[in-house]
Amino acid sequence: MENSLKAILIGAGVVITLIVVSIGFLLMRSGQNTAQTAIGKLGQISGEMSESQYTMYDGMESDGSMVANTLKKFKDEYIGIQVKTKKNTSGTWYAYNVTISNGIGTIGTKSGKKISDAMDESHNDYINPNGKFVGELIRDENGTVVALIFTQK
Repeated sequence: MENSLKAILIGAGVVITLIVVSIGFLLMRSGQNTAQTAIGKLGQISGEMSESQYTMYDGMESDGSMVANTLKKFKDEYIGIQVKTKKNTSGTWYAYNVTISNGIGTIGTKSGKKISDAMDESHNDYINPNGKFVGELIRDENGTVVALIFTQK
């Protein structure tokens, strides 16, 4: 009788151990999925934060002095900035030249335009500090911001 009781207790102990281990594996698997989802969201937020310096200009109306400050701020960045004024409707590229086709931009060569020309009233590329401009973002095939375009209203 004692042996059969011990066998039943050992069997019950093994079953309970298997149940506890199974529950542990289920919790671990669901925890991994939750962690992977959280890591994905953090990556997305990180990407948005790194582009926030550019995305703030998308659709925003700003004055010419802010456009000029933006040119100075991003002059050493790997991005093209085009300014279209009423005097120069085709626009001028600063920092880098960008080719745009079907709304997709490709960064080309470094622009030879001087920001000082945009501050010179006698120059065709002059940006009126009191003028109103609307910003637009251009992205490449990967969704990376490659250009800012400011168009005078």
